[in-house]
Amino acid sequence: MVCMLHQQNMTVFVIGTDNDQAIFDKLQVINDEQGLNLALSFYMLNKLSDKFVSVFVRNHPTTPIIAIIKNIPMLIKVDNGGIVKSYLNWQSLTKRIVTAGRKSELILQACKPDAQMRVIDGTAGFGHDGLIIASSGANVVMIEQNPMIALLLFCEYQMMNDNPNWQKLLSRIDIHHNDFLNVSFMATLPKVALVYLDPMFPSDSYAAKVNKNMQILHTLASPPSMDDECLFLKIAQNQLMPNGKIIIKRPLSAPYLANQPPVQSFANDAIRFDRY
Repeated sequence: MVCMLHQQNMTVFVIGTDNDQAIFDKLQVINDEQGLNLALSFYMLNKLSDKFVSVFVRNHPTTPIIAIIKNIPMLIKVDNGGIVKSYLNWQSLTKRIVTAGRKSELILQACKPDAQMRVIDGTAGFGHDGLIIASSGANVVMIEQNPMIALLLFCEYQMMNDNPNWQKLLSRIDIHHNDFLNVSFMATLPKVALVYLDPMFPSDSYAAKVNKNMQILHTLASPPSMDDECLFLKIAQNQLMPNGKIIIKRPLSAPYLANQPPVQSFANDAIRFDRY
């Protein structure tokens, strides 16, 4: 994601009931340990019904809000009078991760990851694509610039790592809150065989309305400028080992990143993966 919210100490309201104080405390510890610079404030509501949440959101229209619902931190927004709840939900990927292969996953057809391959996912978002790539046995560095999304990534990682069935997979994943376009930071990372990027793009690039997760991501981020797109490719190329490759995820109808045609594309009826 290319984040719009660059200011330090971004204010974020976290809402829950009195039973959710421990979850908020966990978020605060992650915020402090990872240097996310979020100013988290906890508000206790009597109930977390859609009605109560909607009123709270409408009373604070300019402040990002996380609701703790059934012990899960969720991003919240109001859309056409209804509440949209968005959360990482890595557990829902269990079947895909177990059965993932190049026949079933277009992303694996495009990336062709091997066991022990080093990969950088430079725009991690909710981490779903990085998890599928790691399911091949690859070691994946996830980089996420937006501090709110990074907070949820670190939290989800910790929660899922309590499940013994996930520990082997998660041992191959390393999460960083930073900017892929930060040359100084990228210089601290090793060269890799694969750089994977899913930069934000305008919602009208999709043939159909984006899903709820993407709706909220679009409120937190903006598409990169043309200069940023060129920088994405330049930094990715500098990060590659000899014979390495770059994979860019795009909506099917979106233009090529930085208007640079790829060597090859892999597509279905909604998205494509461009290889450089």
